[in-house]
Amino acid sequence: MGDAVGGTAIGDGGTSTGAFHEGLNLAAVEKLPLVVAVANNQYAYSTPNNRQFACANLVDRAKGYGVEGYEVDGKDLLACLQVFQHAITRARAGHGPQMVVGSLLRLGGHGEHDDASYIPDTVKHSEHGRDCLQLAEECALERGWATMTELAALRESSQKEVDRALAQTSREPSPDPYKESWRALATSALVDEEK
Repeated sequence: MGDAVGGTAIGDGGTSTGAFHEGLNLAAVEKLPLVVAVANNQYAYSTPNNRQFACANLVDRAKGYGVEGYEVDGKDLLACLQVFQHAITRARAGHGPQMVVGSLLRLGGHGEHDDASYIPDTVKHSEHGRDCLQLAEECALERGWATMTELAALRESSQKEVDRALAQTSREPSPDPYKESWRALATSALVDEEK
């Protein structure tokens, strides 16, 4: 486990919560090998960045925790790969948590009930509003990392996996707070090792 690096992802709005603060603060104090990917999609649900944080850029929050922070264009696959590779290397080398803030735009609402009408059309149709997944596919094609057939198969298998997970969770009963185990170690293998 000596070269293991943890990873987690959160949205810009989630970085304003107490749980985020407590978690990143503790990870920084303990110098844990962790990479935190922050998707700055410009709106915490419907709250724009300028109403969500006062710092010039969300990556500036990293300094307050004593962690290294990087900003990257979340629509640029190559830039993302380079920044994450650097962050993983730094975390693995003992430099503690690394925070990577990727700027992009959430192209749809926050859920089925949200039409995202609060996002101005000028922003939706700007360079910032380009679809990062489509751009990543174009990059993969240009570099010969994948063919159209392979990308189509990947999209199809991903959709099937999401559909299977949705079907499974829809069949499961709601959790009973009086019967559920609230242990932090969720897998039976880890729980068994704890005994």
